[in-house]
Amino acid sequence: MDIVGIVAEYNPFHNGHLYQIIEVKKRFPNAVIVVVMSGNFLERGEPALLDKWMRAREAILNGVNLVVELPVAFCVQPADLFAFGAIRILKELGVQKLVFGVENADYDFDKMAQLTKKVHGDFSTYNESYAKAYQRAITEKTGVDVSKPNNLLGLAYAKANLELGSFLELVPIQRMKAEHHDQQLPIDSQIASASAIRNAVLSNKELVVNFVPNSTVEDLQQSKKASWMNFWPLLKYQILTSKVQELREIYGMTEGLEFRLKDKLERMGPAVTFTDWIGEVKSKRFTYTHLTRLATMILLQAKKNEVEQVVESPYIRILGFDDLGQKQLNNVKKKMTFPVVSRVSQKIAANLLDLDYRAGLVYSQCSGQRQDFGRKPFQC
Repeated sequence: MDIVGIVAEYNPFHNGHLYQIIEVKKRFPNAVIVVVMSGNFLERGEPALLDKWMRAREAILNGVNLVVELPVAFCVQPADLFAFGAIRILKELGVQKLVFGVENADYDFDKMAQLTKKVHGDFSTYNESYAKAYQRAITEKTGVDVSKPNNLLGLAYAKANLELGSFLELVPIQRMKAEHHDQQLPIDSQIASASAIRNAVLSNKELVVNFVPNSTVEDLQQSKKASWMNFWPLLKYQILTSKVQELREIYGMTEGLEFRLKDKLERMGPAVTFTDWIGEVKSKRFTYTHLTRLATMILLQAKKNEVEQVVESPYIRILGFDDLGQKQLNNVKKKMTFPVVSRVSQKIAANLLDLDYRAGLVYSQCSGQRQDFGRKPFQC
């Protein structure tokens, strides 16, 4: 039986994700599909549209066998750390193959990882971001353009796999129709980018029923949807009432950004929006995504030592499974070295899951639903 892994955000779960699962089942008919999924805050530094429990349920109902949560310490990170955390967890769960969608499925990601395992961007110059410097360095080394987001993430998976012993067979799948950053719903396809679907849902201007499975439609119709608009008042409060020295302790705060963040907010006044504030703070060196990740860390009051502790010693939080997923868990349980959490006690919340528990408390201020106490994995 093939144990196939997927790294996902499912923000929200849509027909493109369903296509990927169908492709996995075509290529590996006896596969157990294991997904490590971001929780309530995501890689680009934004809250998930729907909470992690709904998204895990949608995945299980549409063919995934096991969903576990990627800790927020890995979620809200650049591609390399995001990928490394996810691949470590998949290794712990006995996964043999990694399926991932990319813009260029003909790229040899294993070879690219070998060529670039010691490549890093030059962040000593101040006229560009680390991401651009890194992409340029990769292109110079391989002759391949990795500027498209899923190609870059695919390379990050390959490099993490190489670092962890090349235990995975990499299976890139060509993305269909929609580009990652497309902002508009297509008129000639039932596959749209997650960005376009979120824009349509949050603006209430277009129906998305043609682009998502029925399970997602139900959750979108019945639940509160989250965006930075919901959390901006909380973030403003954090910044305005914190001293500069306190902001300096937040994970990812570098080069005096704490002064710039606070000064811009105070000068722009109470009517400023999140997008306007980020627009004033960003520069060639510090991109929109870099700053939204930092904003998330401020919102969660995530300190450097807290994040580094989780990165050093991860755990596995189970969000959902079916019979095959439960069987896979039982098969690997004796070999696992990471703590496994299916239900949260006060002791676990205060220690092992401290940062993720806090993220759940913050997210629940929008969703209105508990994220930890009283929640158990979805079982199908």
